Amino acid sequence: MRIVRLIAACVVLTNVIHAQEVQRPTGSVLVFRNANVFDGTQRLSGVTVLVEGGMIQKMGSGLSFPASAEVIDAQGKTLIPGLIDSHTHLGERLVREFLQDALAFGVTTELEMGGSAASLTMRKEGCAGCADFLTAGTVITAPGGHPTEMPASPMPTLSPTADVQAFVDQRIAEGSDYIKIIDEHQFPTFSPQQIEAIVIAAHRRNKLAIAHVGSQKEAVESLEAGVDGIAHVFADSAPDPTFARLVSDHHAFVITTLTVFESLSAGSRTRWWEQESGLNARLTPSMKTMLGIRLPASPSIHLNYAEQTVSMLNKAGVPLLAGTDSPVPGIAHGVSLHRELELLVQSGLSASEALTAATYTPARQFGLHDRGRIAVGLRADLVLIDGDPTTDIQSLHNIVGIWKLGVRQTPSIRR
Repeated sequence: MRIVRLIAACVVLTNVIHAQEVQRPTGSVLVFRNANVFDGTQRLSGVTVLVEGGMIQKMGSGLSFPASAEVIDAQGKTLIPGLIDSHTHLGERLVREFLQDALAFGVTTELEMGGSAASLTMRKEGCAGCADFLTAGTVITAPGGHPTEMPASPMPTLSPTADVQAFVDQRIAEGSDYIKIIDEHQFPTFSPQQIEAIVIAAHRRNKLAIAHVGSQKEAVESLEAGVDGIAHVFADSAPDPTFARLVSDHHAFVITTLTVFESLSAGSRTRWWEQESGLNARLTPSMKTMLGIRLPASPSIHLNYAEQTVSMLNKAGVPLLAGTDSPVPGIAHGVSLHRELELLVQSGLSASEALTAATYTPARQFGLHDRGRIAVGLRADLVLIDGDPTTDIQSLHNIVGIWKLGVRQTPSIRR
């Protein structure tokens, strides 16, 4: 199973390179001098980073560089990899705008966990001034299953008598970079045997299979069916003491989405962004509107259960990927990933571990070996922070500049 996942990750990377090929700058040299660097797993002090042709070419102290180079004095600042939000949706109408919003807050890559015709088209055409993204395309769900209840375009569903491999192959032909399976029992859903059949079909095409779950029972069921990762921790019950071992034994990863549970939990109705004046001042009216939308609190959702699960998984060494489920009510692209990292720290992760969950870990799990770290030979997708987010995660809000492939970004944010 581990070999299958490694092959699938390599295929995902190949698809990204093919679909998102861009013109890299040539000739110009960009230098970050004397920066503190969080390289994706650890903090390095007093490092100079040289970028040329959109890639990181040199790192170290005392580096020489041409007089024509653009030099940024990074003394007292921290250079981090571009952030990766591992659970988003782009919808039909605002794909470009959402990706611009993400980039404005240092999110240079999103992993869409259920797309539309519009996002699949954008995936093929590219989007200047936007975050990069991969997509699950059309999720795989049973007739009447989630999210068929939502007011959106009709979507294909997988009936019990359908050819599973043909259905999966159709999703891949449409542009799915990985396969997303819906396992949520409050709607019609799949049997464990059907989930296993979908996983086998995805792996046969070297694609990762990720399961959307809404409860601890569903998480266990999907893991035992062989999925590579779980989208959402659960918030319906306290984690069973054996759950972390189950995830670890199956070599699976978990996308956290604590922001979802904060938004829906009766005990967590705070308008967190208003408490941070520097951040609040940078939010557009449209972002504030999105953040301010509230669904009725669910009595079955408890943020503390989700946080307990995250803490247990982290202690067990399970790969945790930071994701937001943007743009569900109360959550906005880009800025809510900052909140997700704060909630990970609140759950017991160190600030550095939280940053790793939004950089190195998702890149590794999804085979994006050209990003997620600051290292020689990788893309210069970089965010410069005034302060040290490895000790104070809230300093992540103090963005000085954002670069994609070494080009400084000034994204147009919808007002």
